[in-house]
Amino acid sequence: MTATPDPALEAALDAFGPAEPAPDRAARKAHLEALEREMRSHAEAAAEAVAGDFGARPRPETLLTEVAMVIGAAQHARRHLRRWMRPERVVLPPHLWPSTARVDRVPLGRVGIIGPWNYPVQLALVPLVAAIAGGNRAILHPSEHTPRSAALIARIVERAIPDRARVLTGGADQARALAAAPLDGLFFTGSTATGRHIMAAAAQNLVPVVLELGGKSPAILRHDADIDAAARSIMAGKLLNAGQTCVAPDYAMVPREMLDRFVAALKTATEALYPDPAGPDYAAIARASDRDRLAALLDGLDPVPLMARPPAPPRMGAVAVIDPDPDHPLMREEIFGPILPVIPYDAPHEPRDFVAARPCPLALYVYGRDLAAARSEAEAIPAGGAVINEAVLHVGVQQLPFGGAGASGLGAYHGAEGFRAFTRPRSTMIARPSLARLVRPPYGRNVERILKSLIG
Repeated sequence: MTATPDPALEAALDAFGPAEPAPDRAARKAHLEALEREMRSHAEAAAEAVAGDFGARPRPETLLTEVAMVIGAAQHARRHLRRWMRPERVVLPPHLWPSTARVDRVPLGRVGIIGPWNYPVQLALVPLVAAIAGGNRAILHPSEHTPRSAALIARIVERAIPDRARVLTGGADQARALAAAPLDGLFFTGSTATGRHIMAAAAQNLVPVVLELGGKSPAILRHDADIDAAARSIMAGKLLNAGQTCVAPDYAMVPREMLDRFVAALKTATEALYPDPAGPDYAAIARASDRDRLAALLDGLDPVPLMARPPAPPRMGAVAVIDPDPDHPLMREEIFGPILPVIPYDAPHEPRDFVAARPCPLALYVYGRDLAAARSEAEAIPAGGAVINEAVLHVGVQQLPFGGAGASGLGAYHGAEGFRAFTRPRSTMIARPSLARLVRPPYGRNVERILKSLIG
């Protein structure tokens, strides 16, 4: 990733250059309150901006998945900030008594946040909430693919916390320059391929990174699953934002004898959720390049339409693809659209083996009436997070860490985990006369006795 000089970035780096004392809890709460207030007052503007960027995005969907998420994150951080910031008292070993020690979580300092286009408001401002709770100063780059949303984010931040954060609204070159800047921390949300470039650029300055990436999140139906309920859950999660969601079910695995009933249930569920796919409740595919990419994924296949009346572009009708070749691009690439591969299986161990043989998914969904067995299945399969008998729901819970592993991400955030992502532990010890002084030279019998007690 080659970075080019950017005047706006250089100005932001200069403005946040000198080290300064970390803001106290009262100041951080005030910053979070200001962000929450501005997000609340710009709620309808956010719905309009995102809809304008996408071509069509349901207002309730934006208010729920973007605005409410930011407000909820800020409220949660304010409520728990005292506990998060509380120093950890450390019990020292006896030979150091009566010395004392503590561990504080201190800000990283000057951090960068690079947001994506699919949830442009939430995935820029929720990390910013965590950065502000951690006491940092942040340079934020929203996606250039959603310019209306980026302008709105800049207005919110400028009104709420201009002394703690700056927003850059340039293009991809500016994002590359931010990734290569001498920061104290970097947070990126986006594709796995771009995440590799971000990490390589940050490594030049030894900048610690959090990468929230994607992957192919499976939905696994066990033999005792409620087929109709599972189909409703999977399609609600799959078609949220028309599939442009990093934790959307990317494919489903179903016992072979349940395949026909499951496909029929998918159709019923989809038509119940979206009786009018051309209406205001169904989002558009935001980028023309993605519409072309999704169409190319279906070339040569025989997709099963799940909507009675497929909508016209920029929307795309939902389809299922039955038992695609495991090496087909549909099964190797993150789909990020309303296409659901459905893979039948015979033996109970096959879903576990299938998922484990591929890069770690960001999310895993297991459906079954026997909750203990479903949980056992979920625990045996690597994933960033798992949900039993539902899809996507966990992302909205601030008490749950959110992040991937391997190709689906590095590090986590939301709630306390976000605070930790934007802080580091620093130990402070107050040394008092102790037995430790006996190990100084010249060494003699006392040191030998101490060594024997320590080593055996």
